[in-house]
Amino acid sequence: MNTTTTNSKGKPLVKGIAPNASPEALTNDKRKVFLFGSPSYTNIGDQAIAYAIERFIRNHFPYYEYIEIMDYATDEGITLVQEIIRDDDIVCFTGGGNLGSLYTDIEEDRRKVISSFHNHRTIVFPQSVYFEDNDHGEQEKRKTQDAYHSNANLTLVGRENQTIDVLAETFAPDVNIMYTPDMVMSLDIVPKELKREGVLFVMRADKEKVTDEPFLEELKQWAQQIGKVERIDTVLDEVDTIDYAEREHYLMNMLDTIGSQQLIITDRLHAMIFSIITRTPCLVFGNSYGKAKHSHIDWLHPVAFIEYTDSKDVQELEHIIERLMNADREGIDLRSHFEPLKEFFKQK
Repeated sequence: MNTTTTNSKGKPLVKGIAPNASPEALTNDKRKVFLFGSPSYTNIGDQAIAYAIERFIRNHFPYYEYIEIMDYATDEGITLVQEIIRDDDIVCFTGGGNLGSLYTDIEEDRRKVISSFHNHRTIVFPQSVYFEDNDHGEQEKRKTQDAYHSNANLTLVGRENQTIDVLAETFAPDVNIMYTPDMVMSLDIVPKELKREGVLFVMRADKEKVTDEPFLEELKQWAQQIGKVERIDTVLDEVDTIDYAEREHYLMNMLDTIGSQQLIITDRLHAMIFSIITRTPCLVFGNSYGKAKHSHIDWLHPVAFIEYTDSKDVQELEHIIERLMNADREGIDLRSHFEPLKEFFKQK
């Protein structure tokens, strides 16, 4: 962050407010897009979403000043933005798979932002939504409904049909609902030509994990006939945080890691998307509420070198993997499906 950046009263900004912007960006005459919830945690999928959001706004709407507020500066960011926001500015919250009752710290930040700017056009970028079917899930749903319904200018974007159904059931008709793919599919990245070797398991180790370890060990043993076998996650453990300035570096490193493999086996939605970007064969398993499965069904099933499966039969999977590794490497272009989002941001 540029330490000379100040708020409207001339005081230095706290770390995490406008790390991507010049001091003049906060006070010039351009219309502004404020993105709250910009991730500092080490999930490269969510980092990729924030990266894609910035590219989307800058490429299509250069007449906006784009200003991020990191997740750890939400409260200070709300205060600052309330001082400088104008009627035609837009408030945003980043996309991902954390709207609901599983990640209440992020959901609470989203509620604060949405309710704090109820007089301004507000949008939550493409999300997967999941409220647990228990007392905790119901309590969190009611809190979210109260906060979201306080903002008559709110638009929620879902990235799978199952999420659109939940949004409609939970928030309609008081909230506008939009349907697009995950924001990372809006990127136009030419994959590197890298030497490919081995099989990479990209497996989650969080509360959404449902794939059993004994089955994974059996599959890893089988995969050794293809080449070396390694395992990682898209949530990095070698660093504690990733700030704005480091985002592109870690994203491109992950794309290089994915793109240097003969095969990816994953239960991570963004490992599947990174495989599409890098033209890497990928076998996909599910998480606890189906966001990878339904993203594949709704958007990505035409890609011949990607397949979702619920099978745990290694012999059956062997045939699927052989087909994937010999499939055409033609990708998919979903950028036209972001037209509703472009319409939202068009200058009015």
